[in-house]
Amino acid sequence: MVNPISRRRALWLAGGMVAVPASGYGLWEATRSTSPKSRSTQPPPETIQASGIAGSSERMSFVHVIAHPDDNLYFMNPDLDQAVATGAACVTVCLTDGESDGRNVLHSEAGHQHVPADRAGYTRARINGLAASYAVMATGDENSPWEVALVSYQDGLAVEQHTLKAAPHVQLIFPALVEARAVSTPRADSLRGLWLGQEQRISTLPPARSGLPAQATYTREQLVDTLVNILDHFRPTVVRTLDPNPDHAVKAPPRPQGLLYLDHQDHTYSAYFAQAALAKHWGDGSGRAATVESYLGYVNAELPANLDLPTVQRKARLIDTYGWADNRDCGDPAGCGDRKVGKGALRNGWAQSTRYRAAGSGQWIQQTGAGRLMAFTLLNGAAAYWFEDAKGWHGPQRIAGDGLEGQLQVIRQADGLLRLFGVRTVLGYTPQDHRREIVTCVQNSDGPGEQPFSPWESLGAPDGDDAVKSMEFGYPVALARPDGGVQVFARTFAGTVAVRVLDGGWNALPLPPGVGQGVLDGIGAVLDANGLTHVFAGGKGVAHWMSDTPGGPLRPAAPTGLPVPGGPITALLGKDGRLRLHFREPKSAKVLTAEHEPTFDTWKVVAETTPPGGFGRVAAGADVLAVRDGKGRVALGTVQGWQHSGPLLAGAPSVTTDRDGLPVVVAVGCDGMLYVARRSAAEEPFGPWSLAP
Repeated sequence: MVNPISRRRALWLAGGMVAVPASGYGLWEATRSTSPKSRSTQPPPETIQASGIAGSSERMSFVHVIAHPDDNLYFMNPDLDQAVATGAACVTVCLTDGESDGRNVLHSEAGHQHVPADRAGYTRARINGLAASYAVMATGDENSPWEVALVSYQDGLAVEQHTLKAAPHVQLIFPALVEARAVSTPRADSLRGLWLGQEQRISTLPPARSGLPAQATYTREQLVDTLVNILDHFRPTVVRTLDPNPDHAVKAPPRPQGLLYLDHQDHTYSAYFAQAALAKHWGDGSGRAATVESYLGYVNAELPANLDLPTVQRKARLIDTYGWADNRDCGDPAGCGDRKVGKGALRNGWAQSTRYRAAGSGQWIQQTGAGRLMAFTLLNGAAAYWFEDAKGWHGPQRIAGDGLEGQLQVIRQADGLLRLFGVRTVLGYTPQDHRREIVTCVQNSDGPGEQPFSPWESLGAPDGDDAVKSMEFGYPVALARPDGGVQVFARTFAGTVAVRVLDGGWNALPLPPGVGQGVLDGIGAVLDANGLTHVFAGGKGVAHWMSDTPGGPLRPAAPTGLPVPGGPITALLGKDGRLRLHFREPKSAKVLTAEHEPTFDTWKVVAETTPPGGFGRVAAGADVLAVRDGKGRVALGTVQGWQHSGPLLAGAPSVTTDRDGLPVVVAVGCDGMLYVARRSAAEEPFGPWSLAP
């Protein structure tokens, strides 16, 4: 096979990549002060075992694409922290300098406007802060030295690449592009302007004492290809981006430039460039099986805090390190961190939460009509599946079609065939060309064949043909009815839920009272014992819609009175015929269980777990809960308590039962492989996790 790195001329060391010391740096970067006064007192991190399978860290590689030096500390941690601790390659590409006004002081400080602007110096200070924070994650010592080199991943262009000497799997890459310098105000010389074609080139701003040329620029194609070549070199199994689909501000007045979004424009367009690069990276088949996770940004400040106290404290310590809160002396006259952050890690409300744009369906494994198990995921922008037979697990096998993102859900129809639901993004360089749609495909037959699934069919978007509104709809959740019908639900642009059947159109439901201006993504849906449809979504409480007849129209149900959920809602029908909900409690990460009392038509929280840590969707079924725990692994909740032995996972776990009625839990690891845990009897603990195939 042709070496993709050589083909794209992004060669590393022995392969010929340009790698030279950054001129003008001086010795301060390579020999940061290690005096007792400035040495971090934080303990070295615990090494995270990626899974129970030996050598799993060698199968993993993480690439993070961010816009500004503090983005992944606020929005991607604790995931970033856990990736660093695996020992696998952990690379962060920070596209812009984040140079702002060039004043390394908090905007609200008296007299800040009189501080001389030095954008190159402020950029260097932010890089120093980020390097110190990564050093703490990897070694426990914020002063652990780095090696800095100029590296070319694209002909005629160089980036500043930092490698942590004590943990060389940790690397930072800085192309040094200029930032937009405003959260939402358009500026042509920015990632947004470059993507939309308002400028043909984006400027660079070399940090202080960098060897990068002062007048370098990137075209749109050069920036995409730079990212492609980075991806080709590191061959990630996990790619992390910021939010490509931010929420708009509902109460914002009309603006000539369009909607006001609850995130930074650089976050959004850095994600677009990452998506374009991934499509090209995967297009030639050279990449390893990879999952993609995208993270909500500024909007977290408006949502319930979903992390427990120890996780928030750890995030805050790392952000404070970045913010130079300890006034350490790193030896650089530009500064050793970002004073705009300073000691205010919790000031803006961003650090208290971590959320994926795709909340995870929790329902991506099913029995087929023949009793086989099939598990589905997204790998390299396409659907893939594993199946189990008498010889064990097989896969992954790809289903034709690309451009898929976020998550998949699978249901078993009344005819026994499995049907998938997902979201496809069509990238475009104008708002009219850039859009998303809900898609579905179905098994052709429950057995082997050359084409086991039909082509993907578009179900459009809940808000019709409006491309801009399509960027904000939620991920679909579907129900298979006993009469053969299929209902599909998704959050709308306006923040309610829309429903359709496969051969019908979308119908937006009125919001129930008492849930605020809208609901969040991560909805749950279930049929009750009488075949009535129930849909749930989180907001200022738990919103509930239901039908009065099987397959009939949905209406707002009586208020549930349930507390505000800290994440997605999982709905299921208990063995006793009662409706049951599982969701996280804000600030504690506990799993709460609520049940419906049909006699009085009331809801009540009937159980809560000990805190497992972590965040995100609760997968549930057959007397077992499966969640992401505080170390990013799968934890299983049973009557015996939590079992924290699962793999470091991507996305959300899923639960089903096998043909014997025993529970099976699956997770896709950060190595892109399927992990399985089973029970041999109904009341026994789960056995050890196994790797499939």
